[in-house]
Amino acid sequence: MKNINLVEQYVQMTLQNEHTGHDYYHSIRVMNNAIALSENETVDIEQIKVCCLVHDLIDYKVTKDIVKAKKDLEGVLKSAGYLQDDIKQIFEVIEHISFSKGMVPDTLEGKIVQDADRLEALGAIGIARTFAYGGKNNRLIYDPKQKGNDDSISHFYDKLLTLEEKMNTENGKKIAKERTDYMKDFLSRFYQEWNGTTK
Repeated sequence: MKNINLVEQYVQMTLQNEHTGHDYYHSIRVMNNAIALSENETVDIEQIKVCCLVHDLIDYKVTKDIVKAKKDLEGVLKSAGYLQDDIKQIFEVIEHISFSKGMVPDTLEGKIVQDADRLEALGAIGIARTFAYGGKNNRLIYDPKQKGNDDSISHFYDKLLTLEEKMNTENGKKIAKERTDYMKDFLSRFYQEWNGTTK
């Protein structure tokens, strides 16, 4: 019998000192996003939940040793009752959802997990995570003198504002648009305050 609670406990323990916005609570929110996106869809919801929980454990942003992280995760999944075929499918999803890889998963389950993760980069949570990640990696908030500089505001244009058009599901697209509009409003207000002006 599969024990998703054991997997969740492992995720919480592994990410307890994670401060870049890829923490345990991020995984939970991604899972909740995916559950909402899965409504009225014929999918393996168990696989989706597990993928959401573990999706960052083998990412360079949270581990320096990806090979070990993969081996450890595989061991935990086996201990939690997941068969080799289940584990293969889980890895197939989580290794193909990263924005930096520019890939789209083959399955609907994978597409939903990818959308759910990308929604976390948008809206109010997305804004908060952007600055958490930037601070952890010694990025300036904003440097107006250099276009395309590695500051946190540049990240909005390099990645975040492009996500809406990359969503896979119709529900994902709708939510992404609303959250993207919110971020555009934030940026407009940010520049006003940066320049010492108000409406």
